[in-house]
Amino acid sequence: MAEQTEMLQKLEDFFCSPKFTCAIGDFMGENADKLAFVPLEQEQPLQNYDIFKAYASLVERQLEEFILGEGLTTKAVCDACTAAQNAESHSHLAAIDYLVASTDYESFMQLAYEHAVVAAGGPDEEEEEGAEAEAA
Repeated sequence: MAEQTEMLQKLEDFFCSPKFTCAIGDFMGENADKLAFVPLEQEQPLQNYDIFKAYASLVERQLEEFILGEGLTTKAVCDACTAAQNAESHSHLAAIDYLVASTDYESFMQLAYEHAVVAAGGPDEEEEEGAEAEAA
């Protein structure tokens, strides 16, 4: 279990590193405005699925780099992520969110939507806190 915890921390550090977050940010910056955010129960545009597959490839390349660099196996990483998701003390890991979004279309669309909202100057906790402080 301690080995899985250490692996998950390394995975989280990798997925929170500037190299990874910049790659995701660049990808979303180039593609989020091309997505059509329609209710998931409706027919989805083919272009959305193409962008989802490109995102999945990007995450897969990044994950392969991590696995090779750490001398791990894909199975060990998957097992650690599954154990973390199923643990009673489930802590939120950004790495798992990125991985799930690369395998689940609905999760990808949620991630892309959140990115689009932030990119469009949508709700930002720091701005909201600043506005609350000014109003006080």
